[in-house]
Amino acid sequence: MNMTALQNAEIIAVALARFGELTGLRVTQEVLEGGPDPQPDALIKLVEGERHWTYLVACRTLVDRVATLHAVQERIRDFPGEGILIAPHLTADLAMKCQEMGLPFMDAAGNAFLKQKGLHIQVGGLKLDKALFRAEKPMRAFDRTGLRVVFALLVDPDLLQAPYRSIAKAAGVALGTVGWILTNLRENGFLVEDRQGNRRWIDQTRAIQAWATNFPLRLRERLRPRRFTAKEPDWWRNATPEIYGGCWGGEVGVAKLEGDLVPKTVTLYLPEGRNEFLAKYRLRADPQGLVEVLDAFWDLPPVGQIPVGIAPPLLIYADLQGIGDPRTLEQAKVIYDRYLA
Repeated sequence: MNMTALQNAEIIAVALARFGELTGLRVTQEVLEGGPDPQPDALIKLVEGERHWTYLVACRTLVDRVATLHAVQERIRDFPGEGILIAPHLTADLAMKCQEMGLPFMDAAGNAFLKQKGLHIQVGGLKLDKALFRAEKPMRAFDRTGLRVVFALLVDPDLLQAPYRSIAKAAGVALGTVGWILTNLRENGFLVEDRQGNRRWIDQTRAIQAWATNFPLRLRERLRPRRFTAKEPDWWRNATPEIYGGCWGGEVGVAKLEGDLVPKTVTLYLPEGRNEFLAKYRLRADPQGLVEVLDAFWDLPPVGQIPVGIAPPLLIYADLQGIGDPRTLEQAKVIYDRYLA
């Protein structure tokens, strides 16, 4: 079982237990028979006396935007039965949006919206008790500071042989951090260092997957994400963030690299002083906007043949996985196969 599956299993278990406590219904998780894609993450049954209701689960480790709700709804539409979203927590606004969309959900805080024949449950306003989840401390290389260092090393392999000072500058971390991160990577079997001080990856594939998994959990929210709405949906086609030291991530990043995707969301990484860019392209602050701007957190030259103004493929890969839409997951695989494998 991979790390994502383990996270999903824990989220589902906590959400079901909390739901059962609050509603008094008996909740069980049934054996999920194999079948055609898209595969649900679980099959659950709610029981009250002689009556029961079943749901096929689409689990998300993070739901922070309306676009994710639409992606889940699109996924469960192909399930061979009633689908439901299960997540750690939905804000009151997102819970209300689920009701408007007719999207059943339950979260680990106990909030829920379910409606079938003979069943109508609505619970809201509950906050997540994070103590319900295991307090797992990530290995140092994949905490919020280590992720910056590992990112720089994966994106620019020449940095493996560079002095600590160069690595620290590229990653935007304190000089003293670098040695600890390199030691942690060696101790956990990601890289080796010979007696002459030459370093090389011995499990780069595992490092890429660990970075992509931990980036949304440990670092992304530290990048001051802000959401905006643009006047024109295709404004990004002629925008030039590179003039401002920024670059495209996510769906626009892969669209500009591969041309196979029409973006539904826009992800931008910009350095401090982003107001001029926002004003030029008339981006209006909107908590539910489809344009997301985050801090650029690295100081690296363009990678290989990647054009200026496009984020490193590793970051685009993590962004696409984080969106969780089947179409972006497909494009994430394309990015991995062409630029990271």
